[in-house]
Order: sequence, then C-alpha cells, then structure tokens
Amino acid sequence: MGFVEGKIEEERLFGDVVFPKTLFPSNKGEDLASAVAKERNHLSEVVKEHGAILFRGFDVGSAEDFSRVVEAFGWDEMGYIGATTRLKMADRVFTANEAPIDQFINFHHEMALMKEFPSKIFFYCFEPAPVGGETSIVPSHVIVEKMEEQMPKVMEKLTDVGLILCVSTAKDEDEDSGQVISKTWKWLFKTDDKFEAEKRARQKLSCTSINFKDDGSAEFTYGPVHPVREFGGKKAWFLPILGYSANEKDVADTSFGDGSNVPQEAMDAYKGILEETCVDLKWKKGDVLLIDNLSVQHARRPGKPPRAIYASICK
Repeated sequence: MGFVEGKIEEERLFGDVVFPKTLFPSNKGEDLASAVAKERNHLSEVVKEHGAILFRGFDVGSAEDFSRVVEAFGWDEMGYIGATTRLKMADRVFTANEAPIDQFINFHHEMALMKEFPSKIFFYCFEPAPVGGETSIVPSHVIVEKMEEQMPKVMEKLTDVGLILCVSTAKDEDEDSGQVISKTWKWLFKTDDKFEAEKRARQKLSCTSINFKDDGSAEFTYGPVHPVREFGGKKAWFLPILGYSANEKDVADTSFGDGSNVPQEAMDAYKGILEETCVDLKWKKGDVLLIDNLSVQHARRPGKPPRAIYASICK
C-alpha cells in the first residue's frame, strides 16, 4: 500500500472517528496519483467514513500533478456555477477563489443552492500563505446534532414551517469589487436579458423566485425549505444561512417559512458551533485535501499573500 496513517496537530475526534484522516507516503518519492489508482476503492470508503482525507508528504509540485491525482480517483468532472471568480490552471483544476485573501469566506457546502452540486471537492496547496489562510472544515452532521441540543424549539419550528433564504448577486457597480460574491446576474447567466436569465436560473438553481433590482443585482429566494438534508443516512446542515462572507453585502437574509424572524440567539449558537467544532487546516506545500461535500462544510480564514490553493470538484 502506498499510504501510512498519520496525525496532524489540528485534527479532531468525533466519537471514534478522526477528522480529517491523514495519510502519508509509505515510501519516499511515492507518486500520489499512482498510489490512489491502486487504492481508490478503499480511499472512497475512507472519505465516506471520515468526511475528509489529507494527503501530506507526497511530491505534488504543480497543477498538472494535482490534475493527475484527481483523475486517478475516477470520478466525473463537474463544472462550477457560482458568482465568484475561478481561474483555470490545468485540466480539471481551478483556483479555489479569487476573492482577496484578507476576507473570510464563510462555512458552506459547495454549490448548495444549485439543483446539482458536487459530491467531492479536492483542494491542493501550491503555495501556503505566510500568515493565516487556513482552510477550515467541519462535519455537518455535528452542527445538526449540536443545534438540536442547544436550540430544540428552533429546530422544531424549522421542521414545521421551514426556512426562507434570500441571496443576492453583486450590483453592477460592485462587480469585481473584491467581495466574495463579486459577479452580477448578467455574468452568472451569460446574458443581459432578464427573461433568458430567469429561464437559465430556474434550470440551474433550486430557488423558488427571482427578483431583478434596479441597481443591477438580483435576489434569489429559496424556500420554505428545511436547511438540513440527509445523504447516506447522515444529516447535513446544507443551506448557507450565514451568507458567504463577513461582508455585510454578502450576508443572507434568513427567516422562518411563516415570515417570522429567526432568533438572533439561534444564529449566534450556529456561529458558535462552527467555531468550536471546526478544524483549521494549516496548509503545507504539496498538501491535497479531499472532502465529502455531502457531509462536510468548508471555509477560508483570512491571511496574508501570497497564497495559491487550487480546487477541483466532482459529480
């Protein structure tokens, strides 16, 4: 076998499951793509059990090397849809996010608001930030369990009436302004025709209504829907109720399905659970992180440049 089990300082234990699972090469100079090709069925079971695998110590020196690792798993490629910028670096490989590194990108499941979303996400560290820039990960079922413990009445109401979530694209004047949500609906749907944009939105997004505003932004409303979903018998807090960043322009507008406000104490409890439960992964050059997008949320901590983290998503 091309792997030996290891430990990192940041890892957490949830029950008897270590998070993330860390694998090192069994021999110096072990090629990660070749090792994965031999063990991919086993590795698929490992990521299902642990939610995330960190491959550390392998010689993955370029975007092309990373592309070979992704291909070795044999999962189909999935195209990215979203209102952020990503640059292609190699086949199946893109920059993770072009938002300025000094901004926090909040916890979320990738493309959770789309009708189709990836089952797996790979991240690769080409260049770690000299300060900060950690990728944070958290098991989504633990969020659900702790919210049920701390906010039982809120969870009961969510089951009864659901949640309404409103998310907006950038305004015309704010496009490429350095926000996490940096693109307009015109860029997102590749048209400036509202009728055609709405048609394309309904094909791709799981929204229930769309409102085009005079400032060039568009507001997408989701729900009433329960933010918790179940995949493979495991619950996941799937909808991004806090928005995608700490920027007030990116914050989601959240309410119960009956129109009443979600208590601030519930939102604070949710934030607290994320911070108390997450693992802040301190990147090392050459690291490859595989996460199960159906069971794990991820985020990005602010940091100092330069930082180069690449990503690949799979169906």
